[in-house]
Amino acid sequence: MGAGDPLEVAGDLVDPDHRLPGEEESVASPLLEDAIHWQRVYEELLAFKRTLLRPAEVQKEGAPEAVVHEVSNAQVVLESELGRLERRHQFWQGRVQELQP
Repeated sequence: MGAGDPLEVAGDLVDPDHRLPGEEESVASPLLEDAIHWQRVYEELLAFKRTLLRPAEVQKEGAPEAVVHEVSNAQVVLESELGRLERRHQFWQGRVQELQP
C-alpha cells in the first residue's frame, strides 16, 4: 500500500498506538517546549474532530436508512480517532506537568 492509500490512512487513524510524524522523537525530550508543542497540536486536532462529529446526528434526522447507516459508520471511525487523540493529549498534558519547574 502506498502513501495516501485509504485503507492505510484509516488504519493509522484508528490505531491506538499511532503517533504523528515527529512525535515519537519528542516523547523522551527533556524540553518543556516540546511537550507544550504536542499538547497544542493535539488540542487543535481534538477541536477539528469534534467539529466533524457535531453535525452527524443532525444529518441522520429524517434521512433514508442508507444515509443513517453511512453517517453512523463515519461516526464510529471519528469517535475512535477522537479517543486516540484524547489519550495522546492526556499523555502530553502529563508530560507538560512533569517537565514544569
